[in-house]
Amino acid sequence: MRVFAWSLFLIASAVVVKGQSKIEKESKAEYTVEEIRQDYLIFRKALETTYPSLYRFEDSVSVTRYLDDQFKALDRSMAELEFYKIIALTCAHINDEHIIPTPSQDYYQSLQNADHYFPFSLKVLDRRLFIYKNFNLQQTLPVGAEILFINGHSAEEILNILLPTIPSDGYIQTFNIRHLEDYSMTQNESLFDLNYPIFVERTNTFRIEFIHPQSRSKKSTVTIKGLSFQDYRKFYNERIGYKAPLEFKYLQNDIAYLRIASFLRYHRNDFKQDFNNLYDSIFKQLNKKNAKNLILDLRNNEGGDGSGEKLITYLITKPYKHYDYTEEKFVGYPPVVDYLENGKDLRFNDSLVYKTNSGVYRLKDEYFNNLYKTQPPNKDHYKGKIYVLMNGASGSMASVVATFLKASDRAVFIGEEGGGTMEGNTSDSFAKLQLPNTKIRVEIPLTKKVNNVEFMKGRGVFPDYYVSPKIEDIMRGVDTELNFVLNLISTKKG
Repeated sequence: MRVFAWSLFLIASAVVVKGQSKIEKESKAEYTVEEIRQDYLIFRKALETTYPSLYRFEDSVSVTRYLDDQFKALDRSMAELEFYKIIALTCAHINDEHIIPTPSQDYYQSLQNADHYFPFSLKVLDRRLFIYKNFNLQQTLPVGAEILFINGHSAEEILNILLPTIPSDGYIQTFNIRHLEDYSMTQNESLFDLNYPIFVERTNTFRIEFIHPQSRSKKSTVTIKGLSFQDYRKFYNERIGYKAPLEFKYLQNDIAYLRIASFLRYHRNDFKQDFNNLYDSIFKQLNKKNAKNLILDLRNNEGGDGSGEKLITYLITKPYKHYDYTEEKFVGYPPVVDYLENGKDLRFNDSLVYKTNSGVYRLKDEYFNNLYKTQPPNKDHYKGKIYVLMNGASGSMASVVATFLKASDRAVFIGEEGGGTMEGNTSDSFAKLQLPNTKIRVEIPLTKKVNNVEFMKGRGVFPDYYVSPKIEDIMRGVDTELNFVLNLISTKKG
């Protein structure tokens, strides 16, 4: 699960395009070289002493060189967001979706009166930007229009700037792309809204060159004001569509559909859904009805808790072992405990673990729980055909579910590469670091997990059928991936 520590205030950058008005200044104009170097060294120490996956996707020599180079670049005083960019890009370089940087609370507070929020939501298709929804149905820029330029920045330039700013697992690119959209009903903003003001420009007007959806030869330009914080929150809440996380129905007599939008406890509680009871009811019913096909929709599911692991036991048909092993970087309290908001809550008991030759800690055999042992399928497990819909925003626990279905050859996958690596993620408990001078925060996951499956290093579950919607389908409300599965089932019946 990608957990955002920041408040609902979006970030803005100090970059101002010529001819555009400048908005709120940062709470402090600049920090000295000594201050930002101290902050970076504390950040680096936190990574090196508490984070167990620092060299998971890149060797130690390369990582050390990168960290050294970033420190050397701190050779002048900087405003908070100039320094924040270095912190954020360092986090993204580590290739872990669960490392989350955020600017200071003071900076967020300064943005409440800023009219700089982008008044549209986007779809990213074939590295092209399309208008998906707009504020107050502004007809000057209709839904389905393709954006060519924003304030002189081409769509390709914007993607090339923004995609590398997003922390994602391993070498997966679909995760970054989907996170520029409204990727989950459990998040507060898309990362386009969040990162555009930081890494591209800080502005309160958007001059947009676009192609009309009805006429590919017709190009137009329109200048639109940014949204206030209040209008943006209203717009975002309307477009995100916060609904119950679990939906189950029959599309046809022998085709069942199970959508799970998240495995988050608070999401379930908001709609009074008990997943354990729902699983029991659903799978007993599927077996009684002898439904031959089940479509499991995990698109835009950002993950959550062990309710996803529980689901696996209803979908597999043979015993399985979840973890090969898990690792922690330290025992006792974190070495950077004085800089953590939750440091006193993060004590790992050294009696439960043993130290490996590589200097990390693994759980002793006598403390293994079911996830470390071979366990059977649930007695009411499903035996029919499973089809999984997924995309780059199927992350964390959603990717875990997909991983074990893939590893056990239990499903056909439709869509695009999933957002989490098959080998496992780094998550569970988090160190909430706050740097003493700039007050920039970074959430650092503390448990490295290695799944008991075969995997390609740094990659997620690949689909059996790559299926991507066209903007015309989206405008008509056509579910391209679901229709593909229904056609696939129908064809195989014939």
